[in-house]
Amino acid sequence: MFLKGGYLQKSIPNIAVLGILLLLCGCASYSQSFNSIEQSLLRNDPANALKQLEKQSHSDSDLFLYYSDRAILLRMLGKFRESNKNIEQAKAIIEKYSAISISEQTSSFIINDSTQTYIGTPVEQIMLNIYAALNYLEMSERDSARVEVLQADIRLRTLMQDDPDSPLSVDPFARYLAGVIYEDLGEWSDAMIAYRKAYEAYQRHSTLYEINIPQQLKRSLIKMADKVGLDNERQKYESEFNLQLSQFQQQNQNNAELIFTFQNGLAPIKRESSVTVMEPSTGQLIRVSLPRYEKRDPTVNKVRLIIKNKNEFVTLTEKVEDISSLEIASLDAQMGAITARALARAVAKHEISKQAGRRNDLAGLITNIAGLVTERADTRSWLTLPTEIQTARLRAPADTYSVNIELLDKNGNIIYLRTLGKIKLSNEHKYYLSFHWAAATRTTRH
Repeated sequence: MFLKGGYLQKSIPNIAVLGILLLLCGCASYSQSFNSIEQSLLRNDPANALKQLEKQSHSDSDLFLYYSDRAILLRMLGKFRESNKNIEQAKAIIEKYSAISISEQTSSFIINDSTQTYIGTPVEQIMLNIYAALNYLEMSERDSARVEVLQADIRLRTLMQDDPDSPLSVDPFARYLAGVIYEDLGEWSDAMIAYRKAYEAYQRHSTLYEINIPQQLKRSLIKMADKVGLDNERQKYESEFNLQLSQFQQQNQNNAELIFTFQNGLAPIKRESSVTVMEPSTGQLIRVSLPRYEKRDPTVNKVRLIIKNKNEFVTLTEKVEDISSLEIASLDAQMGAITARALARAVAKHEISKQAGRRNDLAGLITNIAGLVTERADTRSWLTLPTEIQTARLRAPADTYSVNIELLDKNGNIIYLRTLGKIKLSNEHKYYLSFHWAAATRTTRH
């Protein structure tokens, strides 16, 4: 053999460095594979983003993300029914893999967390129901939308049982949307309960990040409390919000209502942070990799919604769901467990490579390199979600209107104009309309 004795021992560090560099350069994280799709979205081109998604290979463990991303892109293209078919496929993966198999637990401990089948964060799982409901509403299938918010309620109840003290076990927008749907269906008592839960959820979430109780929810609470005869509760809200029912009763006489949903920007993207150190007694390298979020801040602050025929009605959107802050808070809550697994895995890999090295130096080197290369953070997440959801509720007399939107920056300057065509508002049901803007985001590290 050409390499033996002291020469082999001297060559080991050089071989190790070369091998590690070559192998690490060949490993791309999940978030890096999203680059081409993200670029299309930043150009506001969901059709090309969908083509890029279809070009990529998708492992069985990542199918939740494939179906979820595809659902959002199809929704952006107005293909609501096809979008919901993909949402149902993502839901099926959650049901199938919620009880993680022993083999997946073992492989994730020995290799890394990304070997497990991905079933979404609690936030992402709730968003499946929210987007399915929004799709049904835009198809005027209100009863099906009602089923989705009921499913979201079951999921939220389960989260509450698992961690009753966590604000992450309640989702304010899911509750608020449920209230809108119940109100549209004439189920006043259920609407009141949902609006009340939304109000409580916004209060709890304000302890995690900056979010205000939307003015539209305040008005809904006052109006619905009056409708179901809860005079004391109505008066409590009027006093707390400094709003009087009489201030918007005249507006409420316009029974037709447009519910506008604006999906703003792109959700935070997970990146990998790694630390590699040398164990002094053996000279072997130990690597620990953890996920972190990069927040992609949108340039749009609000949307001015304008509907007009012979008259003109105008309102501004309000933030009702901060997905970026929710996801970051959710990861922060999990970091203790993620870090503990990563450290335990590093110790186990180090022990395996030590044992291999006792039998054969080269085997120990190869095992050490394999442990380093396979130690990757799980950077998977539902990347086509928006950074936030805003809504507006605009009442007007039943009639046909043209709809225009103006996207505004934080200084109130118009940065984009769009005509959304004509709509026909009726007194019978609310009209639902949405727009998704992902272009021009700024990245900040968290």
